[in-house]
Amino acid sequence: MAQVVPIREGVFVEDAEGAKLFGNRCKSCGQVFFPKASVCFTCFSKEMEEVVLSRRGKLYTYTIGHMPSTHFQPPYAVGYVEMPEGVRIFAPLKTIEGRPFRVGMEMEVMIDELWQENDRQVMGYKFKPV
Repeated sequence: MAQVVPIREGVFVEDAEGAKLFGNRCKSCGQVFFPKASVCFTCFSKEMEEVVLSRRGKLYTYTIGHMPSTHFQPPYAVGYVEMPEGVRIFAPLKTIEGRPFRVGMEMEVMIDELWQENDRQVMGYKFKPV
């Protein structure tokens, strides 16, 4: 049985309500970051607080990959999802039969296997159409 590991610690959790992504917000200027930043890139403050991002956002842009990559076989979709908190998150997109991607469509975060690596199942966040 494969060992389940997150792609990065402290970025997401999945609970009874679904997936949650963790970012942070600058206490000085309010800028939100995902993934978390140690310093604000806007005002350079080091006073940051953790925030739980919304579960839903809108598809800002996307592309379909037709060349193999290290971990993904074509065709695969990736894109940016604009969250209500003002951040755009780059992530794999889950394709659903009969639901083609459209810029501006509502997307929801989910936790899913990204790839298998030796005896490890690497888990991460994706977005799927609502």
